[in-house]
Amino acid sequence: MAGPVATKALLHLATMATSEEGRRKLILLFSIPIALVLLLLMMFAYILASPLSFLAGFFSNPKEMAALQSFRAEHGDKIRLQTGMIILNGKYPMPSNGVITSPYGSRIHPVTGKFGFHSGIDIAPEWHSEITSIADGQVVKVGIDKIYGNYLLIKHDYPDETFYSFYAHLSKVIALPDQEIFTGDVIALEGGDPENDPNPGSSTGHHLHFEIRTNKFAWSHTDPIPYLYPPPPPAAEEGGES
Repeated sequence: MAGPVATKALLHLATMATSEEGRRKLILLFSIPIALVLLLLMMFAYILASPLSFLAGFFSNPKEMAALQSFRAEHGDKIRLQTGMIILNGKYPMPSNGVITSPYGSRIHPVTGKFGFHSGIDIAPEWHSEITSIADGQVVKVGIDKIYGNYLLIKHDYPDETFYSFYAHLSKVIALPDQEIFTGDVIALEGGDPENDPNPGSSTGHHLHFEIRTNKFAWSHTDPIPYLYPPPPPAAEEGGES
């Protein structure tokens, strides 16, 4: 059934092409859809090339995004974060000066009571202590999660390795989306107190949850200790020369 219809359409187009007026109509007929396709492709390419903050604008509070854009337009790259305390034990400095209260690995979750895997380390500094970036990088994401509360993800791109640092249970985030970060910059304040902090996440008390990831996805977590502390000395061999 489609054959006669298609043939009739082709004959009509061929008839139009025999006159100057018909050719102009044909050009107009085909140029409009081609222009629309090109416009859609350009929009798609622009979105892919845009920073994450552009995409976040579709899902964020318009007033907050307007305030953020206004701030960045005013300050641009001239604004620099305050440098905090740098405590260097290993290859990279500590994100906070505190005791590690929960290591990386299997554990019983303190809130749910279920056995699971702890994807980072918990550090317990003084309440609302400054949290500093462990390396130069760029903020990839700032967000709020029911588990992590306020959190921050930074990409660190070095010649010898690329990794991501993740900071969670923050009472205040200071760094901006897409902002360039330097080692020791104060990027946030510690939080996580379920009674007194905004967006504490799943937490029994204030602390910093810190992760190292090999890419931007949560499942790529790895033990942060080798990044923050020197490797342990090799075990002494039993016996020896007499």
